[in-house]
Amino acid sequence: MAALLLDENLPRSTADALARAGHDVLHIAQAEAAAEDRRVLALARASGRVLVTFDADFGDLVYRRGEPVPPAILYLRLHPIDGAVAAALVLQALDEPVQGQFVVCTREGLRRRALPPQP
Repeated sequence: MAALLLDENLPRSTADALARAGHDVLHIAQAEAAAEDRRVLALARASGRVLVTFDADFGDLVYRRGEPVPPAILYLRLHPIDGAVAAALVLQALDEPVQGQFVVCTREGLRRRALPPQP
């Protein structure tokens, strides 16, 4: 079971499917609606949750701007957004450990990259 923080751009149906699969799911809209990206990162980090998002800006924040990282980031590249497919991609990514990784999830597969080391 993984502790997940879903960004606001994830459909509620994705959160529901992941919870039914046994994961501890918190949707950012429940915790702090309209939070800025840096705040979302901070909440994921403070709560020890894997961040799940459709927002590519999180990669920029952690790799280029040096923002402190959460346990992992799952970046879903899926157009159009489909809640059921998004949940399936997250479950596929979680089949293997994700700790310390930025995982790009697409219909074509997964790409894993280590998150930047923290001072």
